[in-house]
Amino acid sequence: MGAQAHFLSAVSAGKRRRASRVVATDGRCVLVAMDHPAYMGTGVPAEAVEPIASAQPDAVLTTWHLARRYPETFARSGLVLRVDGGIADMGEPATDDASTLLYTAEQAMVLGADAIIVMAFSGAHDEHVSLSRLAHLSAECEKIGMVLIAESIPGGWAHEVPWTVTSVARGARIATELGADMIKTMCPGPTDEFTEVVEACGVPVVALGGPRMDHEDDVIEMASGVVAAGAAGVAIGRNVWGSQDPKNMVTRLMQAVHGL
Repeated sequence: MGAQAHFLSAVSAGKRRRASRVVATDGRCVLVAMDHPAYMGTGVPAEAVEPIASAQPDAVLTTWHLARRYPETFARSGLVLRVDGGIADMGEPATDDASTLLYTAEQAMVLGADAIIVMAFSGAHDEHVSLSRLAHLSAECEKIGMVLIAESIPGGWAHEVPWTVTSVARGARIATELGADMIKTMCPGPTDEFTEVVEACGVPVVALGGPRMDHEDDVIEMASGVVAAGAAGVAIGRNVWGSQDPKNMVTRLMQAVHGL
């Protein structure tokens, strides 16, 4: 045993333990995104919660309320808490990054979170707002062993940067360099090109699902494709909780991602 093995860290151990609640032993992850009601004021119907939980996805991405409301329901899945926001899809869309940090990493830990997630808009005209928020949150997470996920959207939702494979890869790399332990981002082209994004980071990358697709088979095909390209998995929201059969959809995603 090398000398370095004798230098142990409780903080490091805590982060590894929390990470194992989000990413399975095969290095893959099905993350069900359920944070939409915090800015949409709709979505994630109550009747979808139990079916999603019963399918035991690797982790769920929730709002503060959902995490507090269903602690036992989601006990068998890792908990990822959205900690930025404070804006709503009502009225005219904002032209600047108007989000703020709503909760600290320590507050998320009190709630039982295994990881927290925050947006990163590299390339946007006000990129310094989200990137500074990410960096400061990373420093806080390192102190307490909290896993930090960056949702990287190059150029922001206004598409100030074209969503090409190269720009997505660069945005993901920037978020990694600022301290993200894991990246959630889009797959902008054919799934086999997602390898460029994965190789740019050096940390696990999950592809987001985006808007509701016309056919659920397309969601499964996308999940299989990005995993084949090297992704750790997927983060799917509308295409799960908006499904006629959310439990079956999670089961199919678990099969596609983990090869069950």
